[in-house]
Amino acid sequence: MKLTSPLKITKGAIIRLNCLFLAMLVFSIWLKQSGGMENSQLLETLYRQGNYIESGLWGLFAIGFLVYSYKSHTLVAKRKNQIVAFIFLVFGISDIIEVQTGAWWKPWWLFLWKASCVIGFMICFWDFWQNNIQQNQEENE
Repeated sequence: MKLTSPLKITKGAIIRLNCLFLAMLVFSIWLKQSGGMENSQLLETLYRQGNYIESGLWGLFAIGFLVYSYKSHTLVAKRKNQIVAFIFLVFGISDIIEVQTGAWWKPWWLFLWKASCVIGFMICFWDFWQNNIQQNQEENE
């Protein structure tokens, strides 16, 4: 019985991660060379706009899972994809609130909100992992 991992990293993903790492390295070097006060304003702007962009990305993931849910053949698969879409949407909204409050841990309820989303993601991934193992076992029998 041969089990395949859903965590397999493709060559394309490795290339994109290396490009991201290099961009972060160049940005860090650039920040060291520029002025201190300008850095704090720049970082604040990056933080705010980055969270808005991140919120949009979570929203796009939510739309993707919602569209995929309507292409699923079973009711269980549809519901699971709709639940994941809802979690991504709620997580994206929490990023917008994070920009307003200034931190993901303040106020306390925002921290609980984000933590419950992460727990939801973990449960959904665990379910995906278990279904993947079960499908591989059925294919190998």
